[in-house]
Amino acid sequence: MPETSSQPAAALSTSNLEDLYQMIARKVKDGSCVLFLGWGAVMAKDPDNKYVPVSTLCARHLAKKYKLSLGPDEEVSISYVTSLLRVRNLSTDNVLQEDVAAFYDEISDKCELHPLLEQLTDLRFRIVINAAPDNFVSRLFDQIAQPYFEGFYNFYKPGSGFSFDFEKDQRVVIYNLLGSYKHPESLVLTYKHQLRYIKKIVSEQQNERLPDTLTNAFKDFRHHLFLGFDFDEWALRLLLDTLYKNVRENIQPYAYPTKTEVVTDSDTKVFFQGEFGMQFPGVDMETFVEKLIEYYNKPDDQALGNTPEAPRAQVLILYNEAADKDGYDLLIKHLRSLPAKFITLADATGQGDVQEWLRTTIEECQVVLPLLSADFYDAQQNPAVAMLEEIAKRNNPRKGSLVMPVLLKNVSIDGPIGQLPTLRPSTRQAIMGSGKEDKYATDIVDSLKRYIENLDR
Repeated sequence: MPETSSQPAAALSTSNLEDLYQMIARKVKDGSCVLFLGWGAVMAKDPDNKYVPVSTLCARHLAKKYKLSLGPDEEVSISYVTSLLRVRNLSTDNVLQEDVAAFYDEISDKCELHPLLEQLTDLRFRIVINAAPDNFVSRLFDQIAQPYFEGFYNFYKPGSGFSFDFEKDQRVVIYNLLGSYKHPESLVLTYKHQLRYIKKIVSEQQNERLPDTLTNAFKDFRHHLFLGFDFDEWALRLLLDTLYKNVRENIQPYAYPTKTEVVTDSDTKVFFQGEFGMQFPGVDMETFVEKLIEYYNKPDDQALGNTPEAPRAQVLILYNEAADKDGYDLLIKHLRSLPAKFITLADATGQGDVQEWLRTTIEECQVVLPLLSADFYDAQQNPAVAMLEEIAKRNNPRKGSLVMPVLLKNVSIDGPIGQLPTLRPSTRQAIMGSGKEDKYATDIVDSLKRYIENLDR
């Protein structure tokens, strides 16, 4: 399985890279990113004081233990070394699994990890997928009292040990794709193991597949960062095909290699770009994480890159300001990233007749966002209630007038506003209390951003 990384495709321009850093930083802040850690992403110092993948240290250890002499052109990886030991009948599968488990158990308290991994655990990833058998991520979470849920694929006994509710449980999920060293029988090591592993996870037997709960969750967390993977590994194609079986059209993955690895073949890049929309931005993993941290830690207006941008649209937000301020505060935090001027009923103070002010303002605004809840329909608290049919008729996005009702809290939505095809979330699930508040807010912002960008065309 993947143990080394590859050089990405043609580099983006500096300005495009800056935009990409800004966008990914926002997605990470929103909690809509999945982090994939390849073998090359988990690095520690070797005796020469250089950072190398921990898996490489393990492969060196096995070669030394079994007095295996590797030539300069031979790969120093766990997969290669364990496979070579099996071919030469120098060990057995079970013994090699125990050897690898013992190495990780011993090194876990001794090694000096690359600071990159600690920096990543300080960010807000919803899911961390680990291709290595270690538990360094969970140990780093323990150091900052970050709650998490651990799971792993058990090669020996598939279908066991993963039960998680993403909607009700907000803990970070850490999932080891190829087993955990704490359970040596679960480890996928040799090339023969890899083949058997792939056969299991692509099978129709539910108890052998990767957990549906996990793969289905990718549709809600659609931006995926692949760090330290070798995309020339044959098994990775089938692995991603399985991981993305239910969400292929709903994800956006990005690949970042380590600085020192070989160049990915052009046909490999084309395959991953064509099949999964994988982007190869032309930045090494270490530089990417450094820049991601920089943008993540900036104040929101700077990190999102909208400080110098003049408003390109006016957005009227209608809500019950007494009862639904919590929902408004949640949404406006995300909406501030848009190049828009935001108006609420509070701006009607001192403007004369509120109904007339509303009509005039609606005419001037390119976007109207009614935040629906039971309290929204309280006519005494929300003067817009008397105009809902009129507001609904204003919806004509192609003419520069978008009415996008937002189902803020559970309420019957049978009226004209509730029947608009622009209603969000499109699932018609209320945002507040869903456990996916940030995800829904991000989706709304993305839709509005694309709409506003097209207003001038």
